[in-house]
Amino acid sequence: MKILMTPGPVDLHPRVRKAISRQVISHRSSEFHELTRSIIENARKIFRTDGEIFILTSSGTLAVECALANVIEPKEEVLVPVYGVFSERMAQSVEQYGGRAVKIEIEWNRAFSPDELEEKLSKNNKVEVVSFVHNETSTGVMVKELEKVSEIVKNYGKLLVVDAVSSLGGVPIPVDKLGIDICVTAAQKCLAGPPGLCLISISNDAWKKITKKSSKIPSYIDLNKYRQSIKKFETPFTPAINLMYGLDEALKIIIEKGIEKWWNNHYECSQYLYNLIESSEFRLHPLIDYRSITVIAAIPPDNITPAKLVEEMKKHGITIAEGMDKLKDKIIRVACMGNINKKKIKYVVNLLNEVVENIQKQSLTNP
Repeated sequence: MKILMTPGPVDLHPRVRKAISRQVISHRSSEFHELTRSIIENARKIFRTDGEIFILTSSGTLAVECALANVIEPKEEVLVPVYGVFSERMAQSVEQYGGRAVKIEIEWNRAFSPDELEEKLSKNNKVEVVSFVHNETSTGVMVKELEKVSEIVKNYGKLLVVDAVSSLGGVPIPVDKLGIDICVTAAQKCLAGPPGLCLISISNDAWKKITKKSSKIPSYIDLNKYRQSIKKFETPFTPAINLMYGLDEALKIIIEKGIEKWWNNHYECSQYLYNLIESSEFRLHPLIDYRSITVIAAIPPDNITPAKLVEEMKKHGITIAEGMDKLKDKIIRVACMGNINKKKIKYVVNLLNEVVENIQKQSLTNP
């Protein structure tokens, strides 16, 4: 049995795999218009927004760049809390598109607090945009106080950009209620769709800034082009049509199961996974108040490297992930995303513990 437990992509439902295998259609046809309409309507239910949503044929990284490129003016200051690989990448993107990243540097075992955010904003009235990664898959850390964070940002009158690539669908993120101006997610994470597609929501306030932007935007990620095309339920460039079939089916599965049940399953499975990990020889990497619901980061027992664990698990058909960057040799990462269940989690953790025991025995016989 092969099981994919990386923090995206995730195992696909048989219905999604079947949908992807359909014959391709023209992206200027009525069939495509209906496909696009279906994706957007169901995505709005999960985003909890009445605003505009666009489909990008891209990785999560490009979608985040799209969000930033469309709202940042040259030399404009953007506040970016940094607590992992993807938040650091976000800060770099701000600079690449002409802005100035104002960082809140944080240890890689927690996220920023609302107090830290407010302190930074109170001391810098030049910041125009606040942009952060909701769920840092590189560290297993999640921002839990979204409502408080968004309230602070809005009280200061700033635009709010949220990278929810690995969390939207796994936890409730009511975009309109929170006042998130741009929210980005990827198909291959908690939505349990195929990799290669992203969804991005845009508020009215964000549009005001986008339409007034004076500097040029790379054509492929110019949201003005997407806004024109979506009037006919089309995309400005040829999209990954078969992946859209898969995403459409994945969203339908979530709606059929019930969005609240989908969220609850992510939460319950994550707590079950945390409990199993804590009862083993592993130690959890993030501080307890910041532990992610969609990816669990754990420190292996002494003298066992993450690389060795990943290699041995793969021999049994289970794919997990090492850490990234400065955590590469320190943690493993196990996803709790998409079509997850307790039976699968128990099987994976039991096998993980067996692998640890075998490695320890081997080290005793071959010191």
